[in-house]
Amino acid sequence: MQYRHAPAANHAALDAALASAPGRPTLPVRLTVELFGRAREHVPGARGTLTVWDPCCGAGGTLAVLGLLCAGVHRLAGSDADPRPLDLARRNLGLLGPGGLATRADELEELAARHGKDAYAGAAAAVRALVPRSRPEWSVGVADAGDPAAVRAALGGAVPDMVLADLPHDRQTTWSGLPPAPGAGAGAGAGRGTGGTRDAADGTPGPAARFLSAVAGVVRPDTVIVAVGAGRTVPLPPGTRSLERVRIGRRAAVLVRAGELGSP
Repeated sequence: MQYRHAPAANHAALDAALASAPGRPTLPVRLTVELFGRAREHVPGARGTLTVWDPCCGAGGTLAVLGLLCAGVHRLAGSDADPRPLDLARRNLGLLGPGGLATRADELEELAARHGKDAYAGAAAAVRALVPRSRPEWSVGVADAGDPAAVRAALGGAVPDMVLADLPHDRQTTWSGLPPAPGAGAGAGAGRGTGGTRDAADGTPGPAARFLSAVAGVVRPDTVIVAVGAGRTVPLPPGTRSLERVRIGRRAAVLVRAGELGSP
């Protein structure tokens, strides 16, 4: 993939500023910015301010990167079926508010003084030099994408222009709560690891496709959905037309309009 919206840069300051959850892989910073830029090109009317929802937000790193590095972000909404990393998400998104980065820099300077490590002092200086490109409102909440009522409650009235989701593909991230595939037995809505994203041999949509259909069911038809997965491709329901498909190393991404996705 050729980068059009995210020039190469040193993002060490972000690595120092953002907290991460064990077993929850995060999107690379440059890839996050690039996918946001590509999706923005497809937002109807090229809206000047955007609302972005991450339905697999985990520790909120992707949303925080958007606020720190992308202009024109008005509101960020994060949800996750797993409540455990959401305190980290609140901490990371708190960096976008007044004094958030300064507080994190103070913490790093305290670590530098306590442990006598220059690396902490350098990280503190880098964090203190960061200036967020946007100052969005934000919210996070517990919600499984397969539960529309819980999702709407977690969104708190936010109307997403864009959805950016890094699909579950790690040992500690799982599919849960999705409607079963047509003709499937109980428990068919859950899967683990990369293999769980694929469609069945008979063409029955797998968890990834059903997840995206569930997400599409709670947003406007013109909302642009960006889904990233591990592997050669991100599967969509049969007959769905994508806006773009890209490959980046061991990851694949698809951009699709919500109205193209059928019911889960």
